[in-house]
Amino acid sequence: MPQAKTLNARDAKLVQWLTEAYAKEAELEADLTAHIALTEKMSYKKRLRKHLTETRDHKRRVASRIKQIGGTASASALPGVPNAVGEVAGKAVAAVKGQVGAARAAISPQAETHLRNAQEELREEHVEIALYTRIETFAVEVGDKDTAQLAKSIRRDEERMAKYLDAELVRLVKEVVRAEIPRDQRTTPRRRSTRRRTTTRAASARSRTATGVVRTGTRSTAARKTTTAGRKTTARKTSASRRTTSRARATTSRA
Repeated sequence: MPQAKTLNARDAKLVQWLTEAYAKEAELEADLTAHIALTEKMSYKKRLRKHLTETRDHKRRVASRIKQIGGTASASALPGVPNAVGEVAGKAVAAVKGQVGAARAAISPQAETHLRNAQEELREEHVEIALYTRIETFAVEVGDKDTAQLAKSIRRDEERMAKYLDAELVRLVKEVVRAEIPRDQRTTPRRRSTRRRTTTRAASARSRTATGVVRTGTRSTAARKTTTAGRKTTARKTSASRRTTSRARATTSRA
C-alpha cells in the first residue's frame, strides 16, 4: 500500500481549505436538489438547475486540485475526521435540511417557500464567495497560480448566482405580497399627475419655439448681411462706371 505524501506547510493549508470548499459544494449539491424539487416557478427552477450543474463541476474541479497537490478529497471539513465518517455526516445534515424544507413547504404557501429557499441559497452563496476569496488570496501569496485561478473562476460563478438571487429575492417578496396581502392593504404605485405631464409638454413646446426663433433670427441676419454686401458691390460697380464715363468725355473734349 503506497504511503501518503507528506505535505509541507503551504500545501497542507491549501488542502485543508480546498477540503472545506469540497465539503461545502457537496452540501449545496444536496440542498439545490431538494430546492429544485420544491420549486414550481419555472424561471427560478431553470436557474437553480443551471447552478446545480455548476456546483457539481466545482466539486469535481476542487477534488482534482486536492489530488494534484497531494491530498485526498473528503466531504468532511473537520481535520482528523475520517472520510467515511465525514461523508455520512454531510449526507445526514443534507437529509435533515431537505426534510425541514419539505415540511415547511407542506404548511407554507408556494410563494413563501420560494422566498425562504432563495434566502438560504443567497446566504450560502456569500459563504462560498468568502471561502473562495480566502483560498485565492492565500494561493496568490504562496505562489500557487493553478489554485488561485481555480478559486477565482469558481468565485465568479458564485458571484453571478448571488447577483441573480439578490434580484430574485425582491421579485419573490412581491409575489408573497400579491399572494397573501389583500389589495386594499398594499401600497398603490404612484403615477405621474396630468398636471406634471402637461407642464412638461408645455416646456418642451416653448423650447422648440425658442429654437425655431433663434434659427430664424440667424437666417434673417445672414440674409441682411448678404443684401448689404450686394448693395456695396453694386455701388462700387456704379462708381467705377461713372469714373470711366467721365474720363471718356474729358478725352473727347481735349480732342
